[in-house]
This record gives sequence, C-alpha cells and structure tokens, in this order.
Amino acid sequence: MNKLLITLFATLFLVACGAQDAEADDNWNTSEHNYNISSGKYGLEIRTYGNDDYDHVEGKYKLTDSLELALRYAEDGTNTEIRPKLTHKIMKVGPLSLGHRIEYRYFEGTKDDNWRYRGIVGLKAGGAWIKMQPRWTFGAGKTGDAKIDDVKWQAGYDVTLAKDDNSSVKFTPYVEYLTAGEDGDWAKTHMILGTKLSVKF
Repeated sequence: MNKLLITLFATLFLVACGAQDAEADDNWNTSEHNYNISSGKYGLEIRTYGNDDYDHVEGKYKLTDSLELALRYAEDGTNTEIRPKLTHKIMKVGPLSLGHRIEYRYFEGTKDDNWRYRGIVGLKAGGAWIKMQPRWTFGAGKTGDAKIDDVKWQAGYDVTLAKDDNSSVKFTPYVEYLTAGEDGDWAKTHMILGTKLSVKF
C-alpha cells in the first residue's frame, strides 16, 4: 500500500511539473549529477551540472544518527561559495520522514552572504521516493520575514546495483522541480533531470 501511495504521488508530481509551462525554454536546460562515497561516519559528495559552470565538493560527518555536519566548496563561474551545513533528522514514521537544515552561504565574488533554513519532508516506499523542501533565506538585504523564498521538489527511484553485508552501490535517477516562493507567486524556476551514484562501504 505504501509503495502504491508513493508511486501515485510521484506520478501526480511529474504530471503537474510537465503540465505547467510545458513549452517553456528553461525546462530541462541542464542536468545535475551527484557522486557520493560514504564509510562509517564520513561521507564525500561531488556534484556537477551539464551545460553549466557549477560544481561542488562536500565533506560530511555524522555527529549522531540524526545529526550531520557538512562543509561544501562550490564554484559557479566567477563566484566561489563556502557553505557549512547542519542537518537534523527529526523523525521517521512508516513512509514519512521529517528533517530540517541550517546553512551559512559565504561567497567570494559578487554575491552577498546569507543564511538559509529549510524543512525537509519525504515519503518513501521501496525504491520510490518524493521529497519537498521549503526554504527561507535571511541576510543579503532581505527583511527576515517568514515567507517561503522557494520550494525544491524531487521525485526519484533508488536502484540497487550491488549489495552485501558491509557495502552497497545504488543508482538514483530523479526529477527536480524548483518554484519561487510566495512573493514570486510560486512560479517555476527550473525543472531538471538528476542522477546520483552512491557507494557505501
């Protein structure tokens, strides 16, 4: 039942994404590719984009089972970003998971530094999953109000390529859909295809 529910939500999500601005030029204009390696409490993520100058390297460390500290170094054209992050998994009940994250975005370049907070709501059953992340940005001349600045939606499927008692290899294709917040009338910002290759040992 849970798997059917997740598949239904993911299908409705993809249909809604395709129906809104289906002919817009900025649909599928790039792709996101992630390569993750983890062992014990440590992790490393590398992300690149197709047809874009952005890439990043991120180191991760699990402070507890529910609390993770990370540091990202990213380059996007002439801008360099250094981003410490703290992610907290609040709960997981059946297919539902809740979490949140606080991060500080320090830029070397023309962008202003800012804080960003996000909620993380996920539904997962079997390999199918969907995730919603409303995000709030503070600083950089913003008024600090409580309005959502944007929402990141993702839906995908985890495919296990190899697994034994101590290690696993997974490949995950997904679709990412980003909308503006309330001030932007929830308009679509982008819709892209993503992939993630995860190696755990």
